Amino acid sequence: MLDKGQLLYEYICHRILVVATFLSGAEIEALCTLEEVIATQEMVFAKHHRAETVLGPRAVLTQGENAQFSYIARASSDGPTIVKFGTVVPSNSMRDLPAVQTTVFALDAESGSPSHFFDGETITRLRTVATSMAVAKRVIPRAKKIAVVGVGHQGVAHANAVVDIFQPEELIGISYQAGQSPASDSPFTSITANISSLEDCDLAFLCTNSMTPVLTSPLANNSLVVSIGSFAPNRSEVSTELLSEADHLFVDDPSISIEQCGSVRSALSLPKSRWNTPEGVGSIFHDESTSISGRSYFFSVGLGIQDAALVELLLEKMRG
Repeated sequence: MLDKGQLLYEYICHRILVVATFLSGAEIEALCTLEEVIATQEMVFAKHHRAETVLGPRAVLTQGENAQFSYIARASSDGPTIVKFGTVVPSNSMRDLPAVQTTVFALDAESGSPSHFFDGETITRLRTVATSMAVAKRVIPRAKKIAVVGVGHQGVAHANAVVDIFQPEELIGISYQAGQSPASDSPFTSITANISSLEDCDLAFLCTNSMTPVLTSPLANNSLVVSIGSFAPNRSEVSTELLSEADHLFVDDPSISIEQCGSVRSALSLPKSRWNTPEGVGSIFHDESTSISGRSYFFSVGLGIQDAALVELLLEKMRG
């Protein structure tokens, strides 16, 4: 005889399979373009700046180099609620598994039932890349020398988007396993292990799983660094000393980043810096007349509203 726990488990699985529609990664990518996803991220961060989104608590549990996370959010007050959970396990590369594994559920706005669930890795990759590109287009629109540190799934996805958006003169991939020439279909003009190649870049994306800073020297005088790997308190891709000289420090959400972004947490302990407090990146999309110059940094820990904005787009496409 099945116990109550087993019965509940079978009931939940039955409800999900019967009620919810699953969208695979290929189906998600077929429904939207990069430009459309970028537009969702610009829109949702502007709305977040105006307090027009609904963002529940973001939970992160660290476990050595691994992390588990979950959150719940809506991109608009009357939109569908999304629930997302997942793990980050860097050593999964040795198991032939993704380093980031996630699932995203959409709950029906009227019934509360799970209406759709999505390939979480694809949702995460698309909205993360789109946010990085949206911020880069706004802050450093004419970047010509660009680097990507970390050439895993996210790094390569960022590099492919960079080629589409910026058509750079030079795109450097930085990998500690470097030493080979880029493949014929690679977006990179070169791949190196030399981190000093960043020093005269206009734009750099840090897409690593490092728990200690990978960037300790500044880029060009007018430049942007986008960090997506400092998403937990024990992860810091940029040195504290370097951040003390930043002209602008942007984050996806100030209150969350102060608690959960390793680089920002460390920077707040500085006795003196050029900036007073991290600035929500939604401000640059809310008011596009704002002038941004100097050395800028953007730290993204990842918010549920980003996933929710993309899910809203996908649901609209499916209805259409």
